[in-house]
Amino acid sequence: MGKGNYQMVTVQEYVNMLDKEVTYLDNDAKEIKASVEKYLLNARRAATNAKILETLLA
Repeated sequence: MGKGNYQMVTVQEYVNMLDKEVTYLDNDAKEIKASVEKYLLNARRAATNAKILETLLA
């Protein structure tokens, strides 16, 4: 874009654009949170399985 290539928007349009971005980020945040929770659950399962296996082999 060269100098002077500006897009004119109203305050309401700008707020609406920001709301859409926040919604997009909220969805990404939800997906990240779900992935982290799944990872932590799998890590706890692995630790539990390791303890069980250690007990069985002892």
